[in-house]
Amino acid sequence: MTVISKKGSLWAGLLGLAATCTFGTMTLAQDRTELGLATSASGGTGYMYAVAVATVVNEDSEDLKITPFPSAGVVENDRLLRGDEAQLILHTGGEAYDSYRGKGRYPSAATDLRAILPIYASLVQIVASADTEAARPGDLKGKRVGLGEPGSSANTYVRQALEAEGVKDGDYDARPNSLTEQVAGVRDGNLDVLSTVMGAGAPALQDLATSRDVRWISVSSDTLQAVMEMNPPGAVVPVTIPADTYAGQDSAVQTFGVPIWIMGRADLPDTAVTQILTRFLGNMDRASEVHPIVKNTTKDFVAGATPPVPWHDAAVNALKETGYAPLPFKE
Repeated sequence: MTVISKKGSLWAGLLGLAATCTFGTMTLAQDRTELGLATSASGGTGYMYAVAVATVVNEDSEDLKITPFPSAGVVENDRLLRGDEAQLILHTGGEAYDSYRGKGRYPSAATDLRAILPIYASLVQIVASADTEAARPGDLKGKRVGLGEPGSSANTYVRQALEAEGVKDGDYDARPNSLTEQVAGVRDGNLDVLSTVMGAGAPALQDLATSRDVRWISVSSDTLQAVMEMNPPGAVVPVTIPADTYAGQDSAVQTFGVPIWIMGRADLPDTAVTQILTRFLGNMDRASEVHPIVKNTTKDFVAGATPPVPWHDAAVNALKETGYAPLPFKE
């Protein structure tokens, strides 16, 4: 991990500022550790969760600062972490599993990838305009479907749900667009369906539901089982979007969730990991004021989350000291 120690000179100050703005290094500013946290789309709950973490950790702190920034998704986050362009990232269990082992889209194994905290299950949400005839993923043949940017969780898991119902790439008009572009497309009638992987009550989807008649598409238990068999253990879990989460959503929606993790590299300082966990988990009420998605980081959720990569050396002790019971990592 690259470290720049800023001594107070003009040149050192400018160098440190540039490093902080590009998130290319972990910087030390007069004993303060500054960490860039790569998240998700700016309209998503992952980004808002990271803002809540940073708000609580940074408050009244002179020795640690976290700066969250949006990204195209977990594959980009993994690349940023490998290149030391971010020091903390949001990752999904399935993608982290592959990255650590050099499988799938990862040609080399990131053997220094470490788990810090499972935060919540990000939900697969498939949203159709009210005038689009589609009640399940299998109905999307021939439709204009937003899939999320290449490398995003949505682009991976929604395609798996479509495949499980016999809808292959090429059977529909795939639009690998950002969430912002997808929301605009559905609102303007240029897209039949959008898809994303983020927490319930995402601001971008709240706004869409209040400005356009839309409906959420459920995923059957059979489709969920097929998707689970496509992924490592614990990579996807069944979840329900409660009724009235969004305007006009009168009934619960069955779908599946992707456990999201905060991760870093093995060389992230123990003191930073300990401070992040103890400050954040010790101030959950304050964090939930920033965004309610934080409430999903329950002790039961942490206790049931299967770590796809080894824990950071400092994480397990910090979690136990704050009353959480993490599962051990198993190869």
